[in-house]
Amino acid sequence: MKENPKVGQTLYSLNVGNAARNTKQELTPVLVMRVGRKYFWCSKYPNHLGINHLGTKYRLDDWTEVSDYQSTSEIYFSEQEYNDYKERVLIHKSLRDFFRRSTEVPLETLREIKRLLGDHIKNKE
Repeated sequence: MKENPKVGQTLYSLNVGNAARNTKQELTPVLVMRVGRKYFWCSKYPNHLGINHLGTKYRLDDWTEVSDYQSTSEIYFSEQEYNDYKERVLIHKSLRDFFRRSTEVPLETLREIKRLLGDHIKNKE
């Protein structure tokens, strides 16, 4: 679980879903405008045109965007958190593809992989 953001803190927003359909996905700095009991608000444009615009609303418990429709952004604590997430996805995909294609992995290698993963693997016997 992530720690609660603080007003004035810089977080990073990634455009997703329809917001990323025709544009490049980019990490954009946003400013935390308000933090409540259940939600927090971030804006790319603090005090835009002299209007105190609160921006996009997110849940404090899981940092997901509150929307009646599909989410248009994901929020990250730092650029490093986003880079770690991207790396995790790439590693997972490469491992999945490797095991999907490879039927010739030696049993000793499989045992070593299982030992390294330990409790993350559930035995179905």
